[in-house]
Amino acid sequence: MEKINGRCPPQGTSHQSYQPFSQQLPVSFRLPPVPVQARVNKAVLGGKEIVQKTSANNAFVNNDPFIPLNPLTTEEIRVFEDKKAADNNARKRRRSSEFDKWKRPNNQETPWLSDECTVKYTSVVQRLHYEILEFVDYLLPTDLERLLRAYVIKRIEMAIKAVYPTAEVLAFGSYNTDLYLPTSDIDLVCFIHQRNPLRDIVSILARNNICEGRPIAIANAVVPIIKFKEKHTKFNVDISFNQASGFGSAAAMKLFMKEWPSLGKLVVTLKYFLHHHELDDPSCGGMGGYTVFCMVLSFLQLHPEIQKGVVVPEDENLGVLLIEFFELYGIHYNYEDLAIRVAKDKRSGLNVGYYRKKYENWATKDPITNICIQDPSDSTNDIARSTKNMRIIQDEFQHAFERLVTRVGYLERCTPRDEDGTFRDLQSQSILSSISFINSDIRKRRDQLYKDYKNGVLGSVLSQYGTDPSRFLRHHDVDIIIETFRFEIAEADRLRNFKFARIRNKNDKHHIPPSPKKRERSPVYIEESSDMEMSDEFISDYYIPNDRKLRNVTDDYNGKRRSKKRHKRERGD
Repeated sequence: MEKINGRCPPQGTSHQSYQPFSQQLPVSFRLPPVPVQARVNKAVLGGKEIVQKTSANNAFVNNDPFIPLNPLTTEEIRVFEDKKAADNNARKRRRSSEFDKWKRPNNQETPWLSDECTVKYTSVVQRLHYEILEFVDYLLPTDLERLLRAYVIKRIEMAIKAVYPTAEVLAFGSYNTDLYLPTSDIDLVCFIHQRNPLRDIVSILARNNICEGRPIAIANAVVPIIKFKEKHTKFNVDISFNQASGFGSAAAMKLFMKEWPSLGKLVVTLKYFLHHHELDDPSCGGMGGYTVFCMVLSFLQLHPEIQKGVVVPEDENLGVLLIEFFELYGIHYNYEDLAIRVAKDKRSGLNVGYYRKKYENWATKDPITNICIQDPSDSTNDIARSTKNMRIIQDEFQHAFERLVTRVGYLERCTPRDEDGTFRDLQSQSILSSISFINSDIRKRRDQLYKDYKNGVLGSVLSQYGTDPSRFLRHHDVDIIIETFRFEIAEADRLRNFKFARIRNKNDKHHIPPSPKKRERSPVYIEESSDMEMSDEFISDYYIPNDRKLRNVTDDYNGKRRSKKRHKRERGD
């Protein structure tokens, strides 16, 4: 049948009596009559809409040498622009709805899936529980990774003790709690009888060919640190000095993990989720592992069904709890007003729960959207003060909740069932892949470590020690070490608190204009009785040299504000 303008005319009608589509619409949908003699025909050819105007003086039909750029009337242009905007909005809605759809990953992106489980699943969230267990088992360190990390720690300790025999090198953080990922750093603390050991330790590491490239010493940080990458294993290492607070946090975490056996599995899952979205670096505003640990702990402590005993996390409920965690911290939690306490405060006697942020002196109030969590081992410390990108993390939590719910609902509807009501072939389906998957870096790193251990330099070095990590690490009595280096630890704590107080005062300080009579800024004097020993890098911030004459900004009260250029010129900048 012949088509006219992309449409098939009804049978029994001629071309002349056939009305275009615009004339077949109801009266309320039709366009108002236009003053010119015109007819608009819509032809859909290959998904594109072609608009033509037929009239006696149509330059396009007559093939004139000059074709006007706007052959349509104003009313027609308005109608077609509205339709184009509606089509764009519909396209955006389709794109946003497809954004949360699950895309099947390849086998290399989901290496945690196992066929050994023989559980007959009665629900999809039950399958999510067992997939979390498989996911955590894959991410936890292998025996080779434990051996190589122990070797790196021992190598650094031997190099430092060769120059400073009384020094002690200990590992802390996630290494002590076994909650570290394959990509996690090795956090070390060096207890040494020296005030500023950064430069000496950097030269020791470079001289013994331990690091790849030259180490980076960050002396101006709140906690001075040395960062480098180990040469053979490619592990990232951070070394701090005379800091004993990490051991109290590790001891508290171990006690909480004994109380909540499933706590570590949720923490590892969420730590990799943040790593997958590149939001796990506190130095860049991300969320650290200790903050994730306390968030999950608070979630389990204050869960109403867990408090009643209705829900037991170990009884195939990890999947439900993971979805509810994303729902709480992605949608419902009030970051601007609430602060979290996961342990009883010994000073105030307040118990576990949510508290108003404005009444807590330890809580960080800048930015206001930052999450605040009290350190269970130090009631004056806010462990989440470096998490500045909480808005971005909250959005990722919300998206994860929506994707998990969508994936679970799809499998509930579309997965076939057996006669006894259990799901068929659900073991091969992945739910966690809708929010994260294993990238190629982890797989390549593990493969390269295995090759170097079997055929490379690592194998020849470690062959004489065996495969037992305990041979590299000797037992350290932390209490004795802290007592031995108590003066150095106290000095490091005073300097850390001083730096942090300066940062907090800088954020909370309001500018007060000086007196108009003073032409020079008077120095700030420190009391002689103060036991605070100031380093050279802070003395310059307190004492102003005499040759720098600072003119007052507000000594002109004639109603006119000085310009910035004049102010800088008079000040001498």
